[in-house]
Amino acid sequence: MKIAKIIKTVASAGTAVVGFGAKALDFADHIIHREEYEAKKRRKRIIGITLGIIGGVIAVLLFPYKLVVKKNGDFEIRTLLLRIYRNSEDYDLPEGGSESFDIEGMEDDEVVECQLVEAED
Repeated sequence: MKIAKIIKTVASAGTAVVGFGAKALDFADHIIHREEYEAKKRRKRIIGITLGIIGGVIAVLLFPYKLVVKKNGDFEIRTLLLRIYRNSEDYDLPEGGSESFDIEGMEDDEVVECQLVEAED
């Protein structure tokens, strides 16, 4: 048991020494190649700013500024870049109401005959 504790202590001390050595080598590398690291840092900052601006512009263009929803389910969504809407189709009624007309999707046996009654004045 004592030998295991001694080996564990020596191993942890060796790990600490290696970790310190790695940090020292990294620091020395930064000192030697300072200009390259500064150029990389500038490029990274420029790319970050550019991506931020592009993301902001896209968000503004796609963020809805007008939302209209009507009772019949029609809606309109407007952004600076897009206009999305759904409107119900208007049926073409014949002039005078004397002729018959077809409603798409409705069969003849589903139609109820109606008589137009004029209101008395």
